[in-house]
Order: sequence, then structure tokens, then C-alpha cells
Amino acid sequence: MRRRINIGTTSLILIFVVLCLAVFGLLSLSSAQGDWNLARKNAEAVQGYYEADAAGEAFVRKADRILQEAEAQGLSGAAREAYLQAQLGDFYQDGLAVTDIGMEYGQALHIELDLAGDEIQVKSWNVYNREEYEIDSSVPVWTGEE
Repeated sequence: MRRRINIGTTSLILIFVVLCLAVFGLLSLSSAQGDWNLARKNAEAVQGYYEADAAGEAFVRKADRILQEAEAQGLSGAAREAYLQAQLGDFYQDGLAVTDIGMEYGQALHIELDLAGDEIQVKSWNVYNREEYEIDSSVPVWTGEE
């Protein structure tokens, strides 16, 4: 009789192990790429917020400078209102300095400053969605009912 080397079972197990390692490696790469894209998108959103926040701080400084100039000139009442309106333009509305600073992904930073007193008071400083949000309902989803 000839002696045969039985490598069939061992080869099948080795091929299965190599295929499993290849699949898990590809899944790990796919997951890592998804994490990288999410981290990059988050970094862009944070950077966009801080750029808008810096622009908002510049708007507050400008409004404060204009308010101090009105105080230094001794303006009050209607003359003060007219001066603030002339200096701030469209940003001045009914005793408030209002601006919306655009951000990424259809968002904006909304700022309202109360200029009625001697000092600026922040009435509103928040991020909101400028674009209408629509939910995609084109995919049929099982609701649990038969």
C-alpha cells in the first residue's frame, strides 16, 4: 500500500481561518474609515461653530463700541436710538442688535443683544437650523402591525 498524506482537513481549516481573518480585517478597515469620516465631520462642525462664535464676539465688541460712543456723546432718547440705528443699520431692531451668522450644514448662530441700558445684555445666543428638515418616508418600514 501506498502511504498518503492526509492534508485535506487541515487545509480546509487553514483556508477557513484565512478567509475569516480577511473578512474581519476588511470589516475593521470599513469601521475605521467610518469612524474617521465621523470624526472629521465632527471636527468641521466644531470648527464652524467656533468661527461663528468668534464672529459673534466681534459683533458684540462692535455693538459695545458703538454703545460707548453714544454714551460718550451724551446721547439719550430719540437721538440715541437714531445714532444706534445709523451705526448698526439693519442689525438694529427695536432696541436690540440682532444678527444671524451662517454655519455649515444649514445652521446659523442667532444673537440678540439688548442695548436699552448702559451695558449690553445678551438676550439670545443659540444655534438653530435655517433649512427645513424633511424626514424621508419613502422607505416602507414595518410598524409592528400585521
